[in-house]
Amino acid sequence: MLRIELDALAVANTRFVISPLYNVTDSLWLLRSTAGATGAGRRGAGGRGPGALIREAVRERRLALLESLFTGAWTYIPDFLNPQPEQHEESLERELHAVATVAPERLAQEVRTMLAGDAALGIAGGRAPRALLRALDRGEAEFAELVAAELHQLWQAAVGPRWPALRARIDADIARRALLAARHGLASVLGGLHPRVLYDEEGVRLLVDARAKLPAKALYLTPTVFSSELHISVDPLPGARQLRPMILYPAFPGPDPGPESAMASPAGDLLGATRARLLADLDVPRSTTELAERHRLAASTVSYHLGVLHRAGLLVRTRSGHRALYQQTPRAEVLRQEG
Repeated sequence: MLRIELDALAVANTRFVISPLYNVTDSLWLLRSTAGATGAGRRGAGGRGPGALIREAVRERRLALLESLFTGAWTYIPDFLNPQPEQHEESLERELHAVATVAPERLAQEVRTMLAGDAALGIAGGRAPRALLRALDRGEAEFAELVAAELHQLWQAAVGPRWPALRARIDADIARRALLAARHGLASVLGGLHPRVLYDEEGVRLLVDARAKLPAKALYLTPTVFSSELHISVDPLPGARQLRPMILYPAFPGPDPGPESAMASPAGDLLGATRARLLADLDVPRSTTELAERHRLAASTVSYHLGVLHRAGLLVRTRSGHRALYQQTPRAEVLRQEG
């Protein structure tokens, strides 16, 4: 588990960041599985899912270095691929320049950690493929330039032509979460980013394999649109210049009704993906423990979401012995049909 410790100043400095490059690197995680290749509502041009789209672009453009970075057995991808944002919306050109000009010692340290792993941090390593070794033999500076060039090619082939629609989905996600923060507080936003993100009085807990406790002066929240997975850039490497932690979380599925519709409809700001699943499963009474087991979530995560739904009048809570049981109210059924 990773814990990001947030004091009052860090909470005040928590903000959203829009990054074209983060969405390029997010798409590369689809190379690890076929999960993104199919699925209703997630198909690209010609009926291709996003996974097939990215794999085709990587194959046709011969992006061997990116393929080798994202298909290895390791669990850590070098942080220099996601350079620290300097403003709310970064430009692709500035981000690629940061990748291409990363400090050689930082690149070497991060690649070394990727391949060797770090037991203390819970990072698993893996054997380097030939394409990666060939690129490393050319030196850190040329390696960084090659990575930046391949990222640019992937953008041109697969992400850039779709960016206006993807960007609209990101804007809608941020608008919905801003409305949620206005109505229920920032804690509801942080706790609702992903089932593996928990928020308490000490900060953010991330239920991932890596282990570290990191104090932060700010936290960046970055919506991504390809992978449904949670990714974190926390820069835990010893000796590295400590950067602000970033949580790369999946944006709400599009098309989105937009902030005006969200204000008019309770579903717009109450039913994220996790809450919608829990609510749908409460057509019969269930306990927090039962829901946690059925949905493979932490009990504290389930408890938080049930509290939000209960306060909104969507759940009724009864007791059976020592157990608290939750079930949908008639209003919840109406809300689900409208949503």
